[in-house]
This record gives sequence, structure tokens and C-alpha cells, in this order.
Amino acid sequence: MKKLRTPIAAAAFLLAGILPAAAQQPQGADILALPAFTAIAQDLSPAEGLQLAAHINIVLRQYERAIPMLEALLKDSPNRAELWAALAVAYNGADDPREALDAADIAITLAPHYPHFYIERGIARFRLGRHADSIADLAHYLKAFPQNSRAHFYLGLAQAAQGDSEPARISLLRARALNPYLSIATEYYLGLIAADRGQMGTSRELLARTQQAFAGSDLPISALVTGQLQSIDSAVAQRMRAAMHEADVRAAHAPGLPANR
Repeated sequence: MKKLRTPIAAAAFLLAGILPAAAQQPQGADILALPAFTAIAQDLSPAEGLQLAAHINIVLRQYERAIPMLEALLKDSPNRAELWAALAVAYNGADDPREALDAADIAITLAPHYPHFYIERGIARFRLGRHADSIADLAHYLKAFPQNSRAHFYLGLAQAAQGDSEPARISLLRARALNPYLSIATEYYLGLIAADRGQMGTSRELLARTQQAFAGSDLPISALVTGQLQSIDSAVAQRMRAAMHEADVRAAHAPGLPANR
């Protein structure tokens, strides 16, 4: 069998034969040790096999396993932009935006005209609080790939952090329309945006749906949403008390009332 010389092509053609077996393994399983992978990797070069294994680990969200594989490949091939971009994906997945930003910067420096690399830098910049830069990167990416729900989602978060609530709302709604699996996450942030805009009823409805989705779980988001709902209820109660107080004051100063005689 002729070897596939392009690792990305190898991944595209061979993942279907490996992923089902890999997905059945325990979380953190060594892809390189899978019989299905070994059978396919024998027709690849060591570098191609390692890149394929890194790609599979990223697909399976085993980012900590992918990172050293990609770093090993980059020691021998430091000018391959797609490897730096894949490393940025892995670092973003591992919640290390500083390293993700550095890797994405190198990928973009090596191939500035390839817009696919800009999404990871945009996400890393958002997580590092560089919201204007994040918006620029994600908007640039979306011009080429407008159907990417993940890019719309992070663009919405960056816009919200900038105080651009209406563009943020539109971006998050777009993300949800493209990927219904993002409904819970988008409703949570749409609820926060509604609260910032003073739309307390809408905010409470959206956050209540989020709370219901996490009911009974021990995840931090469950307690967070509960606290935010309590805060909204408190804010609504304060507004009602303030409105009642204002009405009482106006009534007390209305002409003809006993208090004014």
C-alpha cells in the first residue's frame, strides 16, 4: 500500500476506521496502543502516525495527550503552520489560553492568508481578556467560514464583554441556530445580557431554563445560575419597592390630600 504523504489527508481518510474503536476506550486511553490504530499506522511514516494520533486525541477531547505529540512533531518541523494551529486547538481545549495564543500567533505568522487559523487565536484572546482583538480575529474567520457555530459563540461572548449587547445577542442566537447543542450555553449568556439591559423577566426565563437543565447536578454552573436568579429576584424586588415608595411620595404630595392641607 502506498503511504499517504499528507498527514491531514491521512486523518481524513482513516479516522472512520479508528474513531469507533477509540471512542469505546476509557477516557485518557493511549491511542497509539489501539490495535485499530496500529493496523493503520503501519502504512504511515512515524511522523504521519503521530500526527494522526494527535488529531484523534483532539477529536476525543484528550487534549493533554495531543499536546506532547504535536510538540514532538514541531521540533522536527517548526515551519508547518497546520501543526501550530493544531497545537493551539489542543491548548485552548486544555484551558491554557496563553500557550494557545502563542501557538496560534506562530501559525498565523507562517500562513497569514489562511483564515482557518484565526479562530483559535480569537478564542485565546477572549479568554485572556483581549476582547477587541478577539472580535477582530473571529470576525475575520467568520467572513470565510460563516457557518461555524463555535466562532459565533465566542464572538458573542467577546462582544458582550465589550458592552456591545445587541451584536452579542445576535451572535449568540446565530450560534444556537447553527448548533442546537449550544442552546443551554447560549441561553445562559443571553440571560445575562438581558439582565444587563434591564429585561429582568426575559433574563429570569432564560436562566431558569438553564437552572432546570443542570438540576440535581453538582456542577459549579448549577450553583452559579441559582445565585444569579436570586440576584435577579432581589433586583426586581428592589425595583418594586422603589416604585411603590415613589408612588407613595407622589401621593403624599398630591394637591387636595389630607397630608397637604
